[in-house]
Amino acid sequence: MFFAISLITLSGLAQLFGQRHEKPNVLLIISDDLRNELGCYGVLHMITPHIDQLAAEGTLFNRAYVQQAVCAASRASFLTGLRPDATGTDYPYSIYTVEELLKKDRPSLLRHFMNEGYYVRGLGKIHHGYREDFSEPSYDSRKPNYYNPESNRLTGNDRPTFEIADVEDHAYKDGANTDEALATLHRMSQSDKPFFLAVGYYKPHLPWCAPKKYFDLYDQEDIPLAPNKYLPENAPAYARAHSNVAKYEPPHDGGGALIPDHRARDLKHAYAACVSYIDAQVGRLLNELKTLGLREHTIVVLISDHGWHLGEQGMWGKQSNFEHGTRAPMIISVPGSQESQITDALVEYVDIFPTLCELTGIPNPGYLEGNSMVPLLENPDRAWKKAAFSQYPRGYPRAEFEGYAIRTTRYRYVEWRELDGSMKGQELYDHQVDPLESKSYANDPGYSKIRSELMNQLRAGWKAALPDGIENHSNNPVAPDFVPWGPEARFGPYSRKKK
Repeated sequence: MFFAISLITLSGLAQLFGQRHEKPNVLLIISDDLRNELGCYGVLHMITPHIDQLAAEGTLFNRAYVQQAVCAASRASFLTGLRPDATGTDYPYSIYTVEELLKKDRPSLLRHFMNEGYYVRGLGKIHHGYREDFSEPSYDSRKPNYYNPESNRLTGNDRPTFEIADVEDHAYKDGANTDEALATLHRMSQSDKPFFLAVGYYKPHLPWCAPKKYFDLYDQEDIPLAPNKYLPENAPAYARAHSNVAKYEPPHDGGGALIPDHRARDLKHAYAACVSYIDAQVGRLLNELKTLGLREHTIVVLISDHGWHLGEQGMWGKQSNFEHGTRAPMIISVPGSQESQITDALVEYVDIFPTLCELTGIPNPGYLEGNSMVPLLENPDRAWKKAAFSQYPRGYPRAEFEGYAIRTTRYRYVEWRELDGSMKGQELYDHQVDPLESKSYANDPGYSKIRSELMNQLRAGWKAALPDGIENHSNNPVAPDFVPWGPEARFGPYSRKKK
């Protein structure tokens, strides 16, 4: 008997899936550091035809937010369905995340699907620094970051920030991982089980290396520079993180944030080329699904792990509570469902796990701290969450204080707290009058009432922001103080008391 998708009434969908499997397949595509700078998000200078086509075949979520804008914390969150205070991970993964959650009572999204009878494999970057094997061993190409061997021998900011090489896609890691993904799809197409294939791409993470043909797609003069390249007026200095670009080239202003326009154009060009390179890999995956006759049986989800600043707020990186750090792409395509939908509903990456459970009819673990977005797939304009929640600590390698943020339809409010919970600072951005987040109104007397309301809303927590009539009964313990796990633990230990 075919599963029932509650709230989605799609004629023929069950019949389509039932021709091959009792349950639909899932293809999860994760890009690294990919912001909403895509054609389907209305950014016309970007060349992303395959991702745009995927959006045309499904639902584009215009206001999707990660729970913490850094690789490890975000992946630990959406892959377990838990928020950062419950996973205990900042950067890198924590011992608690790996040894207590993933290996015991809070298995990853992929592990949960395998336990429910799916044929599962992960390729490329899925977790951060942690490998799980499933129905087949995980795979990640060993190709280095640069094609030029001399560049791979360099260290620190002697390394090139980007590379243009006249090579084929498979000369770099992401293209090679796509080759393996296509071979895996061939094997999965012969299985009697439904499959869950997760493909994690490294680009557009630094260094921005891609085949020359993707650089050739762009004219630098068509790529606009950030209109708000300074720390927002009235914002505390710690709202802005260090510059990731400074890891690859000498700082331009003592901190690596303010970059001359001519160099900023070079960097944005390189970032755009990497996005188009990943778009081509997405196209290869989707074309192979169609060639194998699998597309009409496969749910496709495309996400990033967080956003990215390309000069906005003077940042070239993530690690912030700003819009560009926390907002990230999300596209869900369910065969047979309504196509070319766009929703402005506030959703969170922690919602992905329960959504895929509902779409495939497998059990939804009661401890998940997100809620299924299936109702939005049927009615993208329906009333939804009142706010999305994010957070980011400051202090390295030992966290000293933390910023907790909510994004409502109109406002972004950030409350910086000391580790004992006392107030350190506030930010308040009004997207109706200042969508660039160039000025904080936290201390403006005219915003005192809304600041108080947002403060109460933040402290009421994410459960209080759920849509009317929808509840979440999870009750996870707060994670213990952060102790880093794995090779990157040499940068620790750092201790952060969760509040």
